[in-house]
Amino acid sequence: MTTTVKKSGISGLRAMAKKRRLGTTIFMLLLALLAFGSFAPAFAPLHSFSSSHSDLATLNSVGNERKFEIADDMFWKDGKPFQIIGGDVHYFRVLPEYWEDRLLRAKALGLNTIQTYVAWNLHEPREGQLVFEGIADIFSFLNLCQKLDLLVMLRVGPYICAEWDFGGFPAWLLAIEPAVRLRSSDRAFIDLVERWWGILLPKIVSYAYKNGGPIMMVQIENEFGSYGDDKAYLHHLAKIARKHLGDDVILYTTDGGSRENLNKGTIPGDTVFSAVDFTTGDDPWPNFKLQKEFNAPGKSPPLSTLVSFCLLLSYQAISCY
Repeated sequence: MTTTVKKSGISGLRAMAKKRRLGTTIFMLLLALLAFGSFAPAFAPLHSFSSSHSDLATLNSVGNERKFEIADDMFWKDGKPFQIIGGDVHYFRVLPEYWEDRLLRAKALGLNTIQTYVAWNLHEPREGQLVFEGIADIFSFLNLCQKLDLLVMLRVGPYICAEWDFGGFPAWLLAIEPAVRLRSSDRAFIDLVERWWGILLPKIVSYAYKNGGPIMMVQIENEFGSYGDDKAYLHHLAKIARKHLGDDVILYTTDGGSRENLNKGTIPGDTVFSAVDFTTGDDPWPNFKLQKEFNAPGKSPPLSTLVSFCLLLSYQAISCY
């Protein structure tokens, strides 16, 4: 009897020890999991500029609502008056490894906004062949602007001029039969633009300022008033842009500072802001006064998007080229 009791006691002690070891093991595992959970973010991959453009919206999904708008003849950023001091840095004219350096230099000059065109022929050199890598990786460029706290005025064309081959149009447009009338309301041309913008604009909408990105304004066409007088064409462009970008991105046109150019190149009735161009040495105020006639009341902050050097003056907004 005594022997049996001792064996039972020993067995009980062994069972208790086993349970304690198991409990300790489980506790240590839980502690390790908690520790890993606490520090895991520190080991998460850093955001890469070459990552998908959709990452930007995810990174900026938390936070206060952002808003860039026009009111009282001023630009407003998050409820505060904002003066645009901008200049052009075209991603397709600079090797990607120098993008950040050039943007930092622009910022060191005092610029807070970068303008860049989008060259259709760079991104679709052959019909249906889309290129968004290397020097054509506009998303990495936009990510850099975001990183450096630079806003972006994106000039999407389809015609950009920019002293760029064929004004940014792909050469294959000339091979289409029957011939397409470029920069016009020709249905064949509008369909081509709609297809191209249907690829481009959904890719950049996550970079809109409201969505946490740097793009607060998008220019359609470029100085069309100096070329033609086809309001149907301009209205088509505004409609396509609104379809993909929504109402929170400011659409704008740019035309030379003459009544004739503004009459032909602006888009009244589509809530598209009209900016003016003028050259060095011109008195800007007559141009800005004329600009007001082509914008809705209270919706005409002075903005010139193309002058031959930076004018860091006290205007509400001035851009440099």
